[in-house]
Amino acid sequence: MKLALYCDFISEEIRPLQLVIRFGPGEPDWSGVLYLPLQGPFEPFEPENFGDRIVASVLLEDLVLRRSGDEELGILLPNLARRHPGADITMLVVQIADAEEVLGYKWGDRLLE
Repeated sequence: MKLALYCDFISEEIRPLQLVIRFGPGEPDWSGVLYLPLQGPFEPFEPENFGDRIVASVLLEDLVLRRSGDEELGILLPNLARRHPGADITMLVVQIADAEEVLGYKWGDRLLE
């Protein structure tokens, strides 16, 4: 699994807009929660990197937070599997605004530090 950030200019500064999760062969296990570290490093991501991959959007209701130990953002993968039965999804996209709503703070501000 690789994590990347799609950034663009907003109000004359570059801001992270989307967290992109790329899976390798056999990844992920769609029966559980996928927890993501909240610290980088995150690779840069450009729209042309989507190529011909099958991509699914992660909705706000798919996100959870694990506060024990290191705080981690989680994705309820069974929700996505139900919405996209049989799809060979190789990439997920999380809107930074949705992640921030679940986290309760401006996580995107910390990503570019």
